[in-house]
Amino acid sequence: MRASRPVAYCFKIVIVGGGGAGKTCLFNRYCFNSFNMNTELTIGINFHSTYLDAKIRERDSPDLKQRCIVNSIFDFGGQERFKPLIPRFVKGADGALLVFDSVSYSSFQQLEYWYELLNKKLKKQIPMILVGSKSDLLDEASPMEIVRKDVIDEFMEQRNLDGFYRTSALENYNVLEVFKALNVQMLEHKQVNNVKLV
Repeated sequence: MRASRPVAYCFKIVIVGGGGAGKTCLFNRYCFNSFNMNTELTIGINFHSTYLDAKIRERDSPDLKQRCIVNSIFDFGGQERFKPLIPRFVKGADGALLVFDSVSYSSFQQLEYWYELLNKKLKKQIPMILVGSKSDLLDEASPMEIVRKDVIDEFMEQRNLDGFYRTSALENYNVLEVFKALNVQMLEHKQVNNVKLV
């Protein structure tokens, strides 16, 4: 798929989190609008570029103009054996999604590692959004399994994250919304405020 409009911005997005947290299902649903119940753990890295149409008011013009934003999206395998590969690939990232399984405290606890890795390797602040995947399982899970909202809020506040979304790749719930929200944050980070994503 090619950009349908002149390209205004190119952003690198990294999707990080523990193995089995739902990163690849989120990646596949957004990039290909597909979902596989039997998704295997990612071996190394998935990569794909996507395009968002936007209306942008440029500095020298009073009018909104049709433009395109390119997202280069990297989905990293979360298993221990792939961690040595990751620092070189997060370099140059403009935004990040920190993903955990909404019904797995262990996946939530792994986020600290990923947050620290991003801060250490990037050496700059970038927009980061917290994503609770597999929200379709919340109704079936016991309260002991569900990552509580107060724990999520505390994690976000301590690390000054830019938002939180519960998503379901199975039901295609909030998937587009979370990527659009991250694009808005990345544009604001570049002090581009007059934008409407289509």
